Amino acid sequence: MFESTSKRWIVCLTLSLNLSFSFVSVLNAKPGAQEVIGELDRIPMHRISVETRSHAAVDVKIDGRVTEAVWKDLPSFDNMIVAVPGTGEPGGYPTDIRVFATEKGFFVSAVMQQPVQSLVKRLTPRDQFIDRDTFGFTLDTTGAGLFAYWFIVALGDAVMDGKVLPERRYTNDWDGPWIGKSAITDNGWSVELYLPWSMMNLPESDVLRTIGFSASRQISSENERYQWPGHSYSSPQFVTALNEMQLQGVEPRMQWSLIPFLSGTIDDARDEKTARAGVDITWQPNSLVSINATLNPDFGAVEADDVVLNLTALETFFPEKRLFFLEGSEVFETTPRANSGNSLRETTNENFATTSRRVFVTDFMPAPISLLNTRRIGGTANQVDVPQGIAPARGERDLPTNLLGAVKLTGGANGFRYGAMTAIEDEVSWRATDALGRDQQIMDAGRDFSVLRLLYEHKDENRLGLGYLGTQVTGPRYKASVQGLDLHYGLGSGLFGVDMQLVQSDRAGETGRGGILDVRYAASSAIQHKFEFEYFDSKVNVNDLGFLRRNNYRGGQYLLSYAYPKPGRWFQAARGTLIFRHQENLTAGQVVDQGVFWRNTLVLKGRNTIRSAIAYLPSRYEDRNSRGNGAYKTSDRIWLNALWATDASRPLSFSTSIGGLQEDLGDWTLNLTAGVTARLSDSLYFDLDLAYKRRTGWVVYQGGREFGAFDAIDLQPSFDLNWFLAADHQIKFSFQWAGVKAYERQAYRVPSADGALQRRAGAAGPRDFTVSLLTTQVRYRWEIAPLTDFYVVYNRGNQLPPTEADAFGDLLSDAFQDPVVSSLVVKLRYRFGG
Repeated sequence: MFESTSKRWIVCLTLSLNLSFSFVSVLNAKPGAQEVIGELDRIPMHRISVETRSHAAVDVKIDGRVTEAVWKDLPSFDNMIVAVPGTGEPGGYPTDIRVFATEKGFFVSAVMQQPVQSLVKRLTPRDQFIDRDTFGFTLDTTGAGLFAYWFIVALGDAVMDGKVLPERRYTNDWDGPWIGKSAITDNGWSVELYLPWSMMNLPESDVLRTIGFSASRQISSENERYQWPGHSYSSPQFVTALNEMQLQGVEPRMQWSLIPFLSGTIDDARDEKTARAGVDITWQPNSLVSINATLNPDFGAVEADDVVLNLTALETFFPEKRLFFLEGSEVFETTPRANSGNSLRETTNENFATTSRRVFVTDFMPAPISLLNTRRIGGTANQVDVPQGIAPARGERDLPTNLLGAVKLTGGANGFRYGAMTAIEDEVSWRATDALGRDQQIMDAGRDFSVLRLLYEHKDENRLGLGYLGTQVTGPRYKASVQGLDLHYGLGSGLFGVDMQLVQSDRAGETGRGGILDVRYAASSAIQHKFEFEYFDSKVNVNDLGFLRRNNYRGGQYLLSYAYPKPGRWFQAARGTLIFRHQENLTAGQVVDQGVFWRNTLVLKGRNTIRSAIAYLPSRYEDRNSRGNGAYKTSDRIWLNALWATDASRPLSFSTSIGGLQEDLGDWTLNLTAGVTARLSDSLYFDLDLAYKRRTGWVVYQGGREFGAFDAIDLQPSFDLNWFLAADHQIKFSFQWAGVKAYERQAYRVPSADGALQRRAGAAGPRDFTVSLLTTQVRYRWEIAPLTDFYVVYNRGNQLPPTEADAFGDLLSDAFQDPVVSSLVVKLRYRFGG
């Protein structure tokens, strides 16, 4: 405490010699009046009063310089506390925050002092977290801790934004039309933000309105994050433990926007040239209703998905990246487990700090359980009738389906929130060939999607929520519907919470049921417990519009999360989880998943991070990969992984890991990774990563009851280059490839009565195979204004058919030739609106 206070006085004394206007205004500023309204872990929350002025009379140019006269008349606040690491001490460098409101929006400024030579400025795409100096502000416009909007401006004007649900279910899905700018001063740097009320859900209120808020500041050179209130990241509350501001003269404002677009696509793989025109429409007359619509949308400029090698029967989850489906998505989120990012955070207990190179241990992560996975809308067609004797061309089944349009309604009042959405797909058209090799075309109708969400929330000392979500998909072959009821209860202290969901599905006349129950107990900020229970019968199927990795099982897991946020003698912080998991299928009572997992993150004093993981996986039955042809019993297994990541503040930061996993028959697979991030300048950087696996006894499905054990080499390089001509001009090149060469060592068969795999003699010959998956994208984006952009995007991708073993160089070069995706997209969208 003394060291931090002494540093603060030295900085203030040194900087006082500089009589710049900005610093004189800080010295002359009067401290703002405030009152303490509560404490969490002895960290106070405050209430302040905010002035509301006439928008026409305010003359603020958002340039980050904080030189306008209106700022000098306002009180300032500096209650910043070091939250990461969680020392609870006042911030070492002054941060003077001023706020005021108008009937149209909310203004924030911050003058932040620190030695200019210690500033870290780095440009990135929107919503990308790296190590640099930032200032952030969070607003809970509901005033009841139901959800909040967060906004961050980095030095250099890169911005981040999104929403957060209780307590720390962060998403960066939402992009709002707000303005944030930064500037370097003689004593540090400063920011200005303008946040229009019209882009936020602002409920009806009496004359005096209460809004929750927090402020944050990242100081890269000190490896510290300041916050007000300064709760540590491991505290059981955040959204429900914010500061409060009271203001008058602010009411919900009508928002409207019209975003027409023009796009042209040259598709070499399909030998097609297309031109499209469409429009996105938003109209929000008040807080009761917001209408979003998209007509004839074109998503060809969206960033490419990661390459994932998956030869199992379990589906891979890919997150949504299309802006229309991201906006307002929080009302459709029925439980914390519906969010893939939240599942990752709870399983690892990461705080996703930018201290070291950002790489994580992601093996054995649970998949989300969600009744609404909007990636299904306009995704790969699954109801196409393929005529006998006709075979779709390579890659056709994996292509997305064009949308004719979609409409979404959201809103709420008096504790109720609702959401409704409908979308209509265009006709499906696949290239194909007949038995004689002649070109054919497969045509079928697209699908129609409908979603309805109702949610009632009541909060006084505690929080109660009751919700309903229903979905329906109508296609040419069958109709599928899902009904879900969810319940949420939590103590106001964050000590205890419950989330429950009951599900019923009806797919082509077959009805199934299931449910989940989560119970949380936060003993303290250092220790938290969670119990998860699941039950899904063999007929439940939500995957026409939701995501459920498997059905026909019951089980649960216990998670113990721990955190030591305060620095020790040789480490900065430590956190992790201990997890016990058990699942068994319902039809045979076989254990299908069980294990004990320990994960730990240790941040060292030199800004290096060690992430380690170890698991014991007792014998189980693998009942999915045979595709309905029985189950085989695995050996007891061990999983180990250790990852080292170096200081992200340096121009070059590195990571490397080594791990091992026993395959189903007990053989060991070796995992190695290495990566580097090179920041060549503030505006040019690249990431280069390589993952290597030497697989031994890798069990791969071969059809029917047949499996093979393979020895294989698995290489997965990736390269990502970002160059910013300016903060709003970005050129990005991304490359990902997965190559596998596999050699069969033994053929196996699943026994008719289930059990250990049986060696199969007299096989026709070795079934060696290769895999080559490629995704490449070159993307230019000019952000002309908020939600007004010009794109030029080239996509190239391929998935080669399995062949006999070949050299890795040939597999890579062949993937570039004759691709299934090769398209050039040029798109301009322009936003008109309030």
